[in-house]
Amino acid sequence: MLRTTVFTLFFLWILPGCGNSNRDDEAVRFFLRGNIKLKEKEYRQAIFFYTEAIEKDKSFADAYNNRGISKFNIDDLNGAVEDYNEALKLAPTYTDAYYNRSNAYQRLGKLALSLADLNRVAEIYKDTAEVFLSRAMVKSGLNDYNGAIADFDRALQLDPDYAEAYVNRGFIKFNLRRYDEAAIDFQKAIQLDPNQDFAYNNLGLIRSRNGDYQQALEMLDKALGLNPEQPIYLNNRGFVKLMLGQLDEGMADIKWSLQRDSTNGWTYRNAGIYELKKGNPDQALTYFSTALQKTSGIELIHYYIGLAYEAQGKAKEACKEWKLAGQLGEEEASQLIAAKCP
Repeated sequence: MLRTTVFTLFFLWILPGCGNSNRDDEAVRFFLRGNIKLKEKEYRQAIFFYTEAIEKDKSFADAYNNRGISKFNIDDLNGAVEDYNEALKLAPTYTDAYYNRSNAYQRLGKLALSLADLNRVAEIYKDTAEVFLSRAMVKSGLNDYNGAIADFDRALQLDPDYAEAYVNRGFIKFNLRRYDEAAIDFQKAIQLDPNQDFAYNNLGLIRSRNGDYQQALEMLDKALGLNPEQPIYLNNRGFVKLMLGQLDEGMADIKWSLQRDSTNGWTYRNAGIYELKKGNPDQALTYFSTALQKTSGIELIHYYIGLAYEAQGKAKEACKEWKLAGQLGEEEASQLIAAKCP
C-alpha cells in the first residue's frame, strides 16, 4: 500500500475568480459564507451556501468547484465529479477544477481519468510538488512504476524536504526489490518526519529480509508506537517475533491483526507458520489454504506449505510445493529441492 492514496490538498477559490466579474452581490455573499464553512470543515453547511450561490448565478464556476470539494470531504465522490464537470463546462481552462476532479477520480478507482486530468494540471503547475506526488500515486496504481518514480523524483527536486514523497518512492522501490535504495528513502523520510510510521514499518520489513530480526523488531515497535492499531504492522511484528522464537508473543500480534483485518492473506500465512513451528502441520495447512484464497502473490507460501507436507511425511507433495517456490525465484526452496527432491 502506498502511504497516501489521494493527495487531498485542494485548489479552491476563496474569492470569485472564473467567469463573470459583474457577478450578483448576493451570490458572492453566499459563496463567501460557503468558504468560511469549508475552512471550518462544516462541509454540509458549505454545500448549502454554495448551492444558494449557484441558484443566484448558474454561471458561478468557482461555487461549483468549491461545492465539489465539500462533497468530496463527505465522500459524495460522484456528486463532487458532477460539480467539477459543471465548473469545467463553464470555464474549460479551469486548471484547479481539473486537479480536484483528479482526486475524486482517483478515490473512485478511475485512474486513467485521474491521470488525464493530472497531465493537464502538470503542464500549468510545473513547480508544484504536490501535483507530481499526486500523479506519481496514480501512475503507481496503473503499474507504471518507472513513471511514478520519475514523478516522485520531480516532486523532490521541487521540495527536497517532502517526507511523503520519500516514503512513497521508497515503497515502490521496495516492491521492485531495490531494497537498499528503498531503505535510504525510508531513512530520509524519518529524518524529515520522525512520525512516519509507514517508513518504520517498511524499514522493519527490509531488516527482516536481511535476517536482522532484532533490529526489525525495533523498527516495528516504533511503527506501532505511532500507530498501535495498524493491522499490517501487527502482522509484520508477529512474523518477526516468530522468527526470533517468541512464538506465543508473535501469535498474539497475529491474532490482534486478524481481529482488525480478516482479509489479509499474509496474516493467515503467518498464523500457519506459528502452527508449523508448534508442531501442528494439519492446522498450518488450513491457515495456508486460507491465505491462498485471500491474497495472491504471498511470498514463501509454497515453501512453507512444502514444510508442512514434509512434517506430515508427504515427500511428493512437499517437493511439488518447493518446486513452485523455486519457479517463483524463492531461494529458500533451492537447497531443499537439491537435497530432498528427485
